[in-house]
Amino acid sequence: MNTLKQKLDLTTTDLIIYFSILALIAYSLLTLAFAKDLLVALVAEDGPAENLTALMLFAASFVSIYRIKQYVVLKKHGWVIMQVALALFFFFAAGEELSWGQRIFNIESGEFFQQNNLQGETNLHNMMVGDVKINKLIFSQMLFVVLVIYFVFLEFLAKKVKFIGNLVRYFNVPLPRLHHIVMMLFSAAIIQGVYYSRHEELLEFVFAAIFFLIFLNPKKWTEELK
Repeated sequence: MNTLKQKLDLTTTDLIIYFSILALIAYSLLTLAFAKDLLVALVAEDGPAENLTALMLFAASFVSIYRIKQYVVLKKHGWVIMQVALALFFFFAAGEELSWGQRIFNIESGEFFQQNNLQGETNLHNMMVGDVKINKLIFSQMLFVVLVIYFVFLEFLAKKVKFIGNLVRYFNVPLPRLHHIVMMLFSAAIIQGVYYSRHEELLEFVFAAIFFLIFLNPKKWTEELK
């Protein structure tokens, strides 16, 4: 077991998170088949899946904050910039997931959000701009393209294109290990393949959890580009 774990570059945290992901997917499939009310509760607004996603997003943000402290000491300015950007992005994503605590603290939305937000909540991802749904345009379509580039093409491009390689070295972009990619693709294929209402809540949890793992233990690859 330890030998296999070492060969795959797996940490104990990886195994715990992966087990949690697979258990949640198995639970969703079983409840979809035999007890849909339980599945509805799992993916409901402010339900367990959404709260777990927010937790993983906050955790990813805090890992980046910890890295900032390390890299400031090392005087790696590009590395610091990247980690600041990641910390802010994932903190923002976590806040959006919880509508910035609106429902937790029972805060009423302002008039602007009541008129322009699909759910009348204080967040940006459910906003409407004319007939365009921001959630669909930015957080679904555009984000999908970004994730495909990040997981599938970025390392290859960094090795083949000198300019891109220089950028990723300068900013020390954290990239996934093979097991991160496999788990992401496997989980996404199952969740997307068995469509049900609000299945995207489980996808968001998988993405957030795996990014947390990537930030904890990214692939040591920048030396390969020299």
